[in-house]
Amino acid sequence: MFFVSSAIVVAVISLVTGPDANTSLFLYDKFFASNKRKSQSFGGKRIWITGASSGIGAELAKQLHSYGAKIILSGRREDELKRVQSSIILDTSENELKANGVSLLPFDVTDTDDRIEEVVSMALGVYNGIDILILNAGSGQLGTAQDSLLSTTRSLLEVNFIGPQRIALELIRQDAWGEYTELSDYTKKKNGHIVVTSSVASKMALPLGTSYAASKHAVHGYFSSLRSEGGEWLRVDLPCPGPIATNFQTKVIGSTSITESSKTKKSRDDEDSSEVAMPADRCAELILSSMMGPSSMMQETWISRQPTLIFMYINQYFPNLSATILGKVGPLRVKAFHAGLPLYKASSWIQAAQMEKEKAKTRIGGAARKIDQNTLDASKKLK
Repeated sequence: MFFVSSAIVVAVISLVTGPDANTSLFLYDKFFASNKRKSQSFGGKRIWITGASSGIGAELAKQLHSYGAKIILSGRREDELKRVQSSIILDTSENELKANGVSLLPFDVTDTDDRIEEVVSMALGVYNGIDILILNAGSGQLGTAQDSLLSTTRSLLEVNFIGPQRIALELIRQDAWGEYTELSDYTKKKNGHIVVTSSVASKMALPLGTSYAASKHAVHGYFSSLRSEGGEWLRVDLPCPGPIATNFQTKVIGSTSITESSKTKKSRDDEDSSEVAMPADRCAELILSSMMGPSSMMQETWISRQPTLIFMYINQYFPNLSATILGKVGPLRVKAFHAGLPLYKASSWIQAAQMEKEKAKTRIGGAARKIDQNTLDASKKLK
């Protein structure tokens, strides 16, 4: 009965959702987010992107710059930021104005409070203000809760939550977001726009990513609350990507290592990505569509391929069913992880379960043989 009801729910949801985004975002992207409208929305905007050295951040920078935005690229690795900057300028070298609209500001989001204050001041000085702040820096986790250290949780909270929170508040303070633009006009406040790259892990349980999920839940709770305090002058978008084809899994903190060669692991990761993960450029494209869409529709968006997207709907509207499914799938995913199998394939979970059964049979058989041997030895002694 459980599997029948689950199948019915999945079938109904699949009829109303898009192939790679929640319904409202998918429809807006398809019918309203043309390149012309994106140029109108982002042209001339001063946009600061953290975590811009690779993956989603780098793709956001490239696309925003192509629409005429002035970009500040931030990240820990200055050499990688320069690589992204060079690729952007090379792509738009025929347009001198655009080519000059890419600046670098390397720093670490876990730096001291004084350093964060200094960096925000420097960012504001590049183009004399910031229109949109995109907080994209982050690290992941791959390992069970039992095998993870407390330092892993602390580090993930520092990178994924506390760092972005400090930058956002410091920018609001220094750039006077929310304050009246003219002393004589008490109806106009300086508006601000913050985009925080969240995750599907902020909305549901994530086996093998307990501390990562906790950090993203913190992001979601904090910035949603910040939005409610700001009201009309502060827009906060929380796009929630699922698996994305980037090097994000190489930036894990406190991950549990699997006994396998790097070549084997890369092959396994590539196999996972080829079927489930969304290309980073498509993810960035959808995030830009959400940024230019109506705030009331785009405060939280889900960006992922199937079947993750369908499961997001199940988790949202049928939480108990979601918990039941995860209670069955989670342990299988952990077994696949320890066996070095692809983590997103149902076939891997089944294979891991079968391997576990074979091991159990072997253990039982060994125990039975030991009992028989002990019985035989005892009989010989009696004789």
